[in-house]
Amino acid sequence: MLSGILILYYWIAAAILILFLYLIGRFYERRYGQRSYYQLMMVPPGLFVIAAIWDAFLTNEYTGNPMLDFVGALGPDLLSLVAGTLLILLCYSLFRTMMGGRR
Repeated sequence: MLSGILILYYWIAAAILILFLYLIGRFYERRYGQRSYYQLMMVPPGLFVIAAIWDAFLTNEYTGNPMLDFVGALGPDLLSLVAGTLLILLCYSLFRTMMGGRR
């Protein structure tokens, strides 16, 4: 029960941080007229949600071994990896856009 609440809290905090990145990108694009691709910031949360649903409902297998239960099915884990990598690239792109100035 407590672990479920902590996981929910973690995902809510992550969603709020991604929302702030989206809003920063939108503000920067509107204020300074430089393309920041802020619309793509909504793709990683969508992929994370799909991976979480896939992992929770479609591949929910309990083996009894805590070491094996930590690693889920390959599909949801790869989808989470893709979402995280895309989020890192978008954050780096936003950083470069904001720090690079007009060129």
